Amino acid sequence: FRRILTQKPHMAGTQDGHDLADYVRRTWLDQGLDSAHIAPYDVLLSYPHPDRPSYVALLDDSGNEMFRSSPGEPPLDVDPPADISSMVPPFAAYSPSGVVEGSLVYINYGRSSDFDTLESRGVSVRGKITIGRYGRTSRGRKLRRAQDRGAIGLILYSDPKEVVGTGSGRTRMYPDGWYAPGSAVQRGHFLYGTGEGEPLTPGYPATDYAYRIDQSESDQLPTIPAHVIGYTDALELLRHMGGSIVPSSWRGLLDIDYRFGPDMQHPASQVRLDVNVGTETRTIHNVVGIIRGREEPDRYVVLGNHRDAWNLGAVDPNSGTACLLEITRALGEMMRRGWRPRRTLMFVSWDAEEHGMHGSYEWIEEFGKIMSDRAVAYINVDNAVRDDYTLRARATPSLKPVLKEAAKMVPWPVSTRDGDTLYQVWSKRSPQTSAPDSPPEIDLPASASDYVPFVRRIGVPILDLALVHRYTYTYPNFPLYHTAYETFHLQKSFIDPDFQFHRLMSQLWGNVALSLAESWILPIDPSEYADTVQEMYNWLENGYGDKFEGSAISLDALESAVANFSQAAMVFEEELSSLGNETDPLVARMYNDQLMQMERAFIDPLGIPYRKFYRHTILSSGLYTTDTFPALGDAVRRMGSDWTDPGKADKLEELKEQLSIITFFIQSAANTLAKPASTVF
Repeated sequence: FRRILTQKPHMAGTQDGHDLADYVRRTWLDQGLDSAHIAPYDVLLSYPHPDRPSYVALLDDSGNEMFRSSPGEPPLDVDPPADISSMVPPFAAYSPSGVVEGSLVYINYGRSSDFDTLESRGVSVRGKITIGRYGRTSRGRKLRRAQDRGAIGLILYSDPKEVVGTGSGRTRMYPDGWYAPGSAVQRGHFLYGTGEGEPLTPGYPATDYAYRIDQSESDQLPTIPAHVIGYTDALELLRHMGGSIVPSSWRGLLDIDYRFGPDMQHPASQVRLDVNVGTETRTIHNVVGIIRGREEPDRYVVLGNHRDAWNLGAVDPNSGTACLLEITRALGEMMRRGWRPRRTLMFVSWDAEEHGMHGSYEWIEEFGKIMSDRAVAYINVDNAVRDDYTLRARATPSLKPVLKEAAKMVPWPVSTRDGDTLYQVWSKRSPQTSAPDSPPEIDLPASASDYVPFVRRIGVPILDLALVHRYTYTYPNFPLYHTAYETFHLQKSFIDPDFQFHRLMSQLWGNVALSLAESWILPIDPSEYADTVQEMYNWLENGYGDKFEGSAISLDALESAVANFSQAAMVFEEELSSLGNETDPLVARMYNDQLMQMERAFIDPLGIPYRKFYRHTILSSGLYTTDTFPALGDAVRRMGSDWTDPGKADKLEELKEQLSIITFFIQSAANTLAKPASTVF
């Protein structure tokens, strides 16, 4: 599978992308799935101009070019060969075209705090071209922050600090090692999305009959040009910058003095940013395969991975695609021997994830009502094998126990003192706490892949799995992420030469799916969820309880709802413990329906403030970073340090409203676990 999936570039909306979709469809039918079909959508995509590559140039006082950035990565001699001649050149997807000239301001990672630092130093980006490094926040947010502050363009690069580091292997650049050479360029989209889905059909599926807004009406699309370069080219720009030296936390690993700008050092005068990128509506192709359940065919366990890639996609995403095809191969063999799952297994190969998760969003927008009623869980694997050190897992709280149990069943494929099973190694290398017997760390869902519309739009429990390296903070993804050098050779030579860890991921993914599809009572854990809600309340009360009290705002109702949810979860699980396989199927179905609806109870159909398409009141992301309920946490942070300021009366009212709303939804979740037709009404 791996060799076939990575033979050609297969960007969304291209013929090669469609051909690969059809390969997946035919493979699933050949493997014996009950059905496999393509689900198309017509979405706005972005591509570089075929004849006019974007570039960044350094100009002298006379306007002559002193330097121009490379049009793309040079080919490398690797075995097996990787033909990168047909690959898409580096570009910032959805950037508007245009030519701007100006001096440079260095913005570090482009976080809000970075722009605050610039402002405190008296450095303005207005009328300037900004240059920043990848990491810590999304491309779209970096660009939006620069745009909102009056910048005229953005240049992004991967600093050696993020793609080389200071470890013993730092001199082994690809193709001699795992690390990124200076010519490698990360591609990506620059949409400013808050859960809308495809830019021109926000909230609705991009079908052929869909109404589309004008591009000028889409808040997702940027209005200033952007381009991406490698760190060799970035060095030429940064070393000609003047201004004050930046703080130590802003410095990367290039051999220069990192400076704020906007002054330029002679003979450089300014920078030209010439961007040639266009948009057009093209058809994308999800592939949906189904194994129909025997007893409960109307209950769906969904496994998904996106198939599209900026180029060859040997890690992102096709390490995951290969694992998905291996799972369906094994299940097809089981079907030929007479097996069939209790519940329906659904497999989805998403398209256009790289352009903004369009395939999964449009599918959920079309079938969200059905999925909300019938989906048990969604299990996502994007980059299945980035490295072979440990598991990185994200989960809705209720699915953490089933993941841990599945990990105990999977052997670790190489000898290590850290354990014999995935669970043992994972616990040792990624512990939740410093205690010797700590369970492994499992994060809450982020905003990063095709599970987002499932959990944040319609409240379906999710898992997201990846095998990663030791230094995930230094290298959030992996050094060659979204570059032309993400090749089969990279996987075969440096990441998983014998594909043992691909097998491990297939075993884990398959075990979790079978637990959810076959268990008499669904392995969804309400108490684990209640513990998470309690922790969110504790963070709020411990950090801001005195502020609430000083403003005469009581937390009693919220505290009561949290306690009610915990009590309901405990009582519900006590009832479940008395059930056996001889339980009447309709009674088991009743309990399972309650377990499924618990997550849906947290969905606010009106959405959370400022992000109406994010509807999960517990697991959506806030505008600010907090460890509590997102909308309430945002309201708290907007209050600042002085809650007595009369000028904050409107913000205080918003805080009271959000406190009321989250209290209601937590109590609603408690009510879903109550005995049916009980006095809860």
